[in-house]
Amino acid sequence: MDAIKLELPEDCRGGCGFLHQHSVAETYPLHYHADFYEFFFVVKGKAIHFINGENRLLTRGSLVFIRPGDSHSYESFNKHDFELVSIGFPINEFESACAFMGICPLLFTESSFPPDMVLDGYDLADVERKLLHIGLHTSPDERKLYFRGLLPFILYRILSDGAEQSAAIPNRLRILLNKMNDKDNFTEGLPKLLELSGTSQEHLTREFRKYLNMTPTEFINQKRISYAAELLLNSSHEIIDICFICGFNSLSHFYHIFKATYGCSPKQFIREHPSS
Repeated sequence: MDAIKLELPEDCRGGCGFLHQHSVAETYPLHYHADFYEFFFVVKGKAIHFINGENRLLTRGSLVFIRPGDSHSYESFNKHDFELVSIGFPINEFESACAFMGICPLLFTESSFPPDMVLDGYDLADVERKLLHIGLHTSPDERKLYFRGLLPFILYRILSDGAEQSAAIPNRLRILLNKMNDKDNFTEGLPKLLELSGTSQEHLTREFRKYLNMTPTEFINQKRISYAAELLLNSSHEIIDICFICGFNSLSHFYHIFKATYGCSPKQFIREHPSS
């Protein structure tokens, strides 16, 4: 699919644009920026970021700098969704900030992939608060003033020694993840995952931890429990039957995973989400 060219909206050319999006469905399809930069911050959830031909996992705290010409889009990961804040700004604002900081713009533009990092702890809360505050400035002049004070701080965070680029998800792993979307596969669990991967459990665990920040078992349990929630809402099966349909061998373990995921028992989940 060809990437769509996006241009900075006219009302953002004197400062910055602000988008607070609450799902993958609200984001643009594959696109690139003709005349502006962007950074986005993941407020919650997970998603796949397709950037310059590769897939990278986004999680809460992901901060990514997008340059003009970077081709990117988003898609759901393992039935997760995400919420993000996106800030678009003109090229001259970026160049002015670099000049103020005394740094070369090539630090951000010479690599094949845009700079990114994952914040946690105080840094996460601090950046989140600052970025969300942009949306509170409805006056263009106030927003521009606030943004010009904030941009050097964000550029510094991206360039700081703690920044680590997220690893691109290898194509073989991406294909494996797609195969595991089939309920006949994820309900069979780890043996099926290992069979489809053609690798050892130790190697697969290393890859899942490196690229997805979870174990293969955690990945499978997420898929099973999402399927269980669907069945609870859209079928007449008893809870114990759903437990075994989804591949769990222990009802108590099923209840434990379900409550850890949804914050309630399967019975409470049904009561709180009655079918229409």
